[in-house]
Amino acid sequence: MNSNILSPFELKEIIKRGENNLLIVDIREPHEFNDWNISGSINYPVNSLMVKGEYSLMKNELTKLPKDKFIVTVCQRGINSQVATSLLKGMGYNSAALEKGMKGWNENFDIYEIDFTEFILAQFIRIGKGCLSYIIYSKTSRKAAVIEPSIFSHEYLNYLKTNKLNLSYIIDTHVHADHFSGGMALSKETGIDYYINSLDVNDDFLYKSLNGLNEINLGNVSVTIIPTPGHTDGSLSFLIDDKALICGDLLLLESPGRPDLARTKEDTIKGAGILFETLHNIVLKLDDDVKIFPSHFTKTELRPVVLSLGELKKQSKPLQMTSKDEFIEYLTSNIPMTPPNFESIKKFNKAGAIIPMDYAEDLEIGPNRCAAR
Repeated sequence: MNSNILSPFELKEIIKRGENNLLIVDIREPHEFNDWNISGSINYPVNSLMVKGEYSLMKNELTKLPKDKFIVTVCQRGINSQVATSLLKGMGYNSAALEKGMKGWNENFDIYEIDFTEFILAQFIRIGKGCLSYIIYSKTSRKAAVIEPSIFSHEYLNYLKTNKLNLSYIIDTHVHADHFSGGMALSKETGIDYYINSLDVNDDFLYKSLNGLNEINLGNVSVTIIPTPGHTDGSLSFLIDDKALICGDLLLLESPGRPDLARTKEDTIKGAGILFETLHNIVLKLDDDVKIFPSHFTKTELRPVVLSLGELKKQSKPLQMTSKDEFIEYLTSNIPMTPPNFESIKKFNKAGAIIPMDYAEDLEIGPNRCAAR
């Protein structure tokens, strides 16, 4: 093992243990750090000095760091941070560089299991990206569905094998714009069909459409399929035994999903109006005890990432709005920056493309930005 390198998994475990001698030093530029970083890290922007070959100045800056800490250096792809770590070690510091940098941090998952009466809902939290995916399965039949799979199919395959589950469905709630779907790749690996609403994708790849399908069953567990347009035209939500709603990007814990991605200004306003109607005519009519499971998170520290509908109503300003015009104005003003490479990612997902992992990871670098506010 290279003592100068720390894997993303190893760093995650050190953070979980709460070791107080850890100091994560992000050497990227301030705008890069402020846009997307590892929680608890500090910004020490010496990357620009390295690019210019100003090693003496870089060393002078690095000597200001405390020597009683284990310093993990971070950059975008884990290359320049190795130089920083080498300099630190040469000056007597205990240091390692994060393998693959923020790109590698994107690979980390935490898994939380939520136990309902008849079924288990396992939430896969991609901690660096803010993406959420799910495996739901019946306790009795062991039939399972994977919803919103990422490109890291081994995470789901390992869980299915460990828990002796029978995979029956692979599903996306909608076509994603911030990350690549792993649905087709997982389908190819397992031989299980991949499902998505045909309204969201091209018709020239091998998927099964959920358009017009009202329900799927996992043994004794019923999953009601609900059209919930707004974030995209073909967005779907899945109500499991009337107890849990996996709602894609229709409704995040921080905000409803943004209605603008790959849309004109006119279509964005129209999408926001459709989203209002979907929320008021469908979602807000559900029982307040129903647990809301989104497909992304931005700032929430809740783990697992879930609230009851009643809790969400109390804390969400847009859900309290009764005026459609007010809701549209709220959602379409001050929309965040678009996710990096979203147009390319969405086109690949619409086509059902399975692309090389390195290329996919490069395009996915950055925050998800799926919330409207």
